[in-house]
Amino acid sequence: MMTRFRLAPFSRREFDKELYRPGVISLTRLVWGSLGAGLLMFVIAVLSQRTDIGVLYPPLAATCFINATCVYLRVARPKSVIVGHFVSTIGGLLGVALAARLFAGSELLVPAKLGFAVLAAAVFMQITDSDHPPAAATAAIPAILPLPAPALFLPLHMAWGAVIAVIFATAWNRVWFECPAPDGETCGSWFGLHMEKPDIAGTLVCIFAFVLMCAKPWLPWLYQAGMAVMLLGLLVLSFHHLFTPLMVRGREPSSGRRTGTP
Repeated sequence: MMTRFRLAPFSRREFDKELYRPGVISLTRLVWGSLGAGLLMFVIAVLSQRTDIGVLYPPLAATCFINATCVYLRVARPKSVIVGHFVSTIGGLLGVALAARLFAGSELLVPAKLGFAVLAAAVFMQITDSDHPPAAATAAIPAILPLPAPALFLPLHMAWGAVIAVIFATAWNRVWFECPAPDGETCGSWFGLHMEKPDIAGTLVCIFAFVLMCAKPWLPWLYQAGMAVMLLGLLVLSFHHLFTPLMVRGREPSSGRRTGTP
């Protein structure tokens, strides 16, 4: 596909799906998308410092770029961002632990940590239907760098950072177009958001948990309660797609009833 160049001034037309995307070098995307990515990274870093909630910045930086400049991609949707970072952190930690047990003292220890970490993250993201490429870096970093938070808490901290990305990107992009954008598989539901209702419910729970976790420097017990609430929201986001089809099929009439046969 040939790269396209557009120097048209800002307008809602310039944010249409066929124009505001990779492959189109436009003044609108250069300015609005780049500014949004930088501001989002700034906000995540400031909130992380002020609340003492440690996160891994490099993978979240990649998320900032996707959520500001590639917003029509499925990997930029709230579930993919939040759950992707959460399950990839878990996968990375498990992969590192497994490699440390199998390759202790070997020169292949670090490569094995990286391989197992990304392997586990890929499996978990596919099972939870939360493909998000930057989250693969979330899995790999624990293999080579010190963790910014205890391993038990880091997955929830990464979900906390991902929630910031979702809140900011939604508010930033809705200035010009509907965000989250339709992905062709869902229709509009509550509040005009193009998300399945369980996804909206789970995301709202995670946002509430984000607010509670921000109280860490002043009310540690509220931060702990927020982590429990975050886990609840993540469970809804991660697994509702496994049960919804079963529930729908359970409500459908049998073929015999539809055709009038016993």
